[in-house]
Amino acid sequence: MKFLVQYGSPCMRFFCCVVVGFLTLLPVSSTVAQIAISPLFTASETYTDNVNLGLASGIGGGVGGGFGLGGGFGGVGAKSSDLITQLNPGVKITGTGKRYDLNTQYIMNNLIFARNSNLTRIRHLLNADGNAEIIKDLFFIEGNARIAQQNIGLLGAQTDNNIFVTGNRATLQVYSVSPFLRHQFGDFASTELRYSKSIVKSGVFGFRDSQRDGVQFGLNSGESFTRVGWGLNYSNQRIHLSGINREIELERSIANLQYILTRRFILTASGGYERNSFISIRGRTSLPTWTAGFIWNPNQRTNIQFNAGQRFFGDTYYGEINYSRRLMNLRVLYAEDITTFNQQAGVFGAFGALDNSFFTGMGLQNLLSLNNFLTNRVFLQRRFNASISLNGSRNDIELSLFGISRIPYSSEELDEDLIGVANLFLFNNTKQMGGNLNWNYKLSSRADLRTTFSFLRFDFAGASGTNDNLIFSTSLNRNFESNLRGSLEYRYINRLSSVQSFSGFGRSANAVTVSLTKNF
Repeated sequence: MKFLVQYGSPCMRFFCCVVVGFLTLLPVSSTVAQIAISPLFTASETYTDNVNLGLASGIGGGVGGGFGLGGGFGGVGAKSSDLITQLNPGVKITGTGKRYDLNTQYIMNNLIFARNSNLTRIRHLLNADGNAEIIKDLFFIEGNARIAQQNIGLLGAQTDNNIFVTGNRATLQVYSVSPFLRHQFGDFASTELRYSKSIVKSGVFGFRDSQRDGVQFGLNSGESFTRVGWGLNYSNQRIHLSGINREIELERSIANLQYILTRRFILTASGGYERNSFISIRGRTSLPTWTAGFIWNPNQRTNIQFNAGQRFFGDTYYGEINYSRRLMNLRVLYAEDITTFNQQAGVFGAFGALDNSFFTGMGLQNLLSLNNFLTNRVFLQRRFNASISLNGSRNDIELSLFGISRIPYSSEELDEDLIGVANLFLFNNTKQMGGNLNWNYKLSSRADLRTTFSFLRFDFAGASGTNDNLIFSTSLNRNFESNLRGSLEYRYINRLSSVQSFSGFGRSANAVTVSLTKNF
């Protein structure tokens, strides 16, 4: 750790200081010896016939506005084919104690381009989570940090890997910390009071860094209420955008009721008031709110939840289905909410927004998914996800379908510098829909074959057309030793646009990668 702090990058030095600070908060009874530090190193060589995915001259690479590509690391004038060497040292830190958990992964992504030497660069990836019980059964703290690369907008070429220099990718940093108090009043009720601080940063021109301060309070009934359950919940989120004297405030005060009709069927209801403070382009933002629904558990393997109601933006719905068996899991989710990029940045990684491709050796998959595109506006987000996984002795298959729509509720002038005045009409109503198919076939105890197919369509209400993006990849992976893994991968990317203004961006690319990962 001392070596990393002294000689590592500023990102790594910051990360190490966070880890050390977290450890000083651990209770005295915690056993520090349970913390494991595991270095790793990955070396890979990739050949591609289209390193910039057809990026047109004069687009991207710091050119703001226009196509929403400004501020991304771009490759204007880059030669189309290239050989890319990656030397990626990293470290994995895990710790589990009686009253704390720590899970951290960091990788320094060094990219060396043979034909386009001016594109050689370093990218940092960090995925860190920690929690600790400071005062037993009373005071807790949670924190997380994310540094990753993601696609900036919907109009540029889409990729899930840093080897492609599209001008439509940038580094996103998300940091959050949340101390909270939790207390149990016997079987009568439980309560929680939480404060959260979240910071989102990026160097993209036109995208404003933001800070969010959140307060949440909940008082909910305990086990002594066998027939009727109740709860009182309050939430206040204040988001400040840097560089402008403007604050977004989202506040909700809600009372919840549950009536246990039978052992497997529960009726639910909620009501309260929603007070939101931002400059709206769609009328009032503060009104009473209510929902009604049910929770149904027809058997031990199935859980179904549904509710419908009214909020200031109109009808609102929520639905969730979970079904699990020994070799199969099914989940369906529909949710909608008024939100901001700051709020989504901390959680959207679960839906593929943050690029975790370099953590593949740690068990994560490469898949193209929903793009949490950069915006400074408040928006209504409606999201649908459905996934099913089948696990056998040799075959693991996962299919996921997804869709998301966004309708902005604050002024379009906030995004003028980010996407350009000429393109604002395209983002008055956007839809993304697609799916992923992931198949893992175990050839032997040491080797497997992984195949993925991802399709993603962007639909712009302001234009008569769509943008289709797809990725196909197949890789042969083998463990030569318990701590040495090799991989040979082929990848195909294609983008087809029927939007007249962007039809020239239809480009495909092939890439072959050989890699070795060593865990120490």
